[in-house]
Amino acid sequence: MWYSLCDRYGLYVVDEANIETHGMVPMNRLSDDPTWLPAMSQRVTRMVQRDRNHPCIIIWSLGNESGHGANHDALYRWIKSQDPSRPVQYEGGGANTAATDIICPMYARVDQDQPFPAVPKWSIKKWLSMPGEQRPLILCEYAHAMGNSLGGYAKYWQAFRQYPRLQGGFVWDWVDQSLIKYDDKGNPWSAYGGDFGDTPNDRQFCMDGLVFADRTPHPSLFEAKHAQQFFQFVLLPDEPRKIEVTSEYLFRHSDNEILHWSIAQDGKPLAAGEVTLDIAPQGSQVIILPQVSLPTDAGQLWLTVRVEQPQATAWADAGHISAWQQWPLEQRLNIDFPPCVSQAPQLTTNGDTFDVALGNKRWAFCRKQGVLIQYWIGDQAQLLSPLIDQFTRAPLDNDIGVSEVTRIDPNAWVERWKAAGHYCAEATLLQCEAEALSGAVLITTAHVWQYQGEALFVSRKTYRIDGYGKMQISVDVDIARGTPNPARIGLSCQLALVAERVNWLGLGPHENYPDRLTSACFDRWDLPLEEMYTPYVFPSENGLRCETHELCYGSHRWQGNFQFNISRYSQKQLMETSHRHLLQPETGTWLNIDGFHMGIGGDDSWSPSVSPEYLLNAPRYHYQLIWC
Repeated sequence: MWYSLCDRYGLYVVDEANIETHGMVPMNRLSDDPTWLPAMSQRVTRMVQRDRNHPCIIIWSLGNESGHGANHDALYRWIKSQDPSRPVQYEGGGANTAATDIICPMYARVDQDQPFPAVPKWSIKKWLSMPGEQRPLILCEYAHAMGNSLGGYAKYWQAFRQYPRLQGGFVWDWVDQSLIKYDDKGNPWSAYGGDFGDTPNDRQFCMDGLVFADRTPHPSLFEAKHAQQFFQFVLLPDEPRKIEVTSEYLFRHSDNEILHWSIAQDGKPLAAGEVTLDIAPQGSQVIILPQVSLPTDAGQLWLTVRVEQPQATAWADAGHISAWQQWPLEQRLNIDFPPCVSQAPQLTTNGDTFDVALGNKRWAFCRKQGVLIQYWIGDQAQLLSPLIDQFTRAPLDNDIGVSEVTRIDPNAWVERWKAAGHYCAEATLLQCEAEALSGAVLITTAHVWQYQGEALFVSRKTYRIDGYGKMQISVDVDIARGTPNPARIGLSCQLALVAERVNWLGLGPHENYPDRLTSACFDRWDLPLEEMYTPYVFPSENGLRCETHELCYGSHRWQGNFQFNISRYSQKQLMETSHRHLLQPETGTWLNIDGFHMGIGGDDSWSPSVSPEYLLNAPRYHYQLIWC
């Protein structure tokens, strides 16, 4: 049935023999033993004879993770004698053997070599340029989509489009393979390795899909769809504005596609239009946009295009968006000269606190701790915990890798952070001063974050509260030499409020991270609070939204250029809980606002895979935001 569906829908298939010797030592122990040739031959010959008339099958594969042996060479020769029209691929032996027509490595990276002693994995770009190498490269597995993953996926597709011999790959994998169990009350929950009394086990390594077990999408699915979309767009540097649209359809003329364009400022529509696409296979069309009078006031201006299929197809409903792209447009510099106000905040010193008051707002800064410990609007306290620095995250699967309690991998990010003391560092106050200015109050603090006497971070902050009741927070963080790159540089607090919805101007609507945000669209978004949390079966850091310029939650508003996540679960609870059904909503709402956040990686999930450009490896960072 699967092959027939692929024939119908036009999906290319690599048909792989059901052969694997993973676990044998050495791995090719069976594949190099002639007594196993008949068993291997039966599986290969039956596959070819059964499936050879399916047009969807374009490549034969000799199997998976079986090393390389003489049996593979014999089976390769047999297939070529029976079907010389199709190439044969096999990854074992590093894809550099006589048993494959294609370089088909697992988890090779775009730009980084992995010089393992037995079978090196070169970067996919380098592999193409090896002396005498003329074969195409197709990754038989890549982009390990385990939990909050698929960071850097767009880099692969940039390379695939740039180099014709880089011809794609197979994401590992499609669906989480957790299973349903039931608790004592009959409530279902998702189980993984170890939940069935099975030892040894591979924990949550069965959950590495683009969709959950119930087939609802992971956020990573949107990233994969956007990277692989069949239309590419270039905003040309001409006037009037022109967009070049290129079709990556190999055979079909664009006969069911309408391009919709729109220009918006801060999420408010200004102009829109549509054009019917008329593009030959692998051809291009230049769309000339009409002149649009843009506003003269400051604001975030974005041009967005979407390709819609107005007619239903065999695989999509009418109105399906098959591709989209977005560009920031030139905009006026935001020079804010607010009018003078007659009132100014009042600063008083009351024992252990600096208190600032303006109208119905009050702020209390602890002089011994150097932190904002409370904020009142009227008689309502807004904080359940102080506003403090945050440098850690509940570890992702990619942060943990293969590290376990009884078998620690010191190279895993989480183990580096633990060993350096990131999770249990304590702050020592260096400075806490308050000053009444003309029309504002300035609080200045400095802390050193230490673990076992070693300095990890120095954080300097200024809080400027003005006559409008706005608090501008400026933060400078120095990172000690030799300290592992932190997961984030930001602030965290527990708000007393639990509001129904979250509104923000930034990238969305789904979760996005610095190395997984090409599928996120800049707009004004509004979602229920519970949808700001991504329900990964194995709890971890989740729900970040990047490039946020404004966040509104209840009566609170934050402005700047930051990343945030907001939910009923603290990072501590996420880190200490093994399954999502065990999470308990906490009092209030946890808010994390980051000036900077490390990438999530995903080239694989057993080694540190965040690309260098997405690591927080600078010695100093600065960010600021306004809390209105």
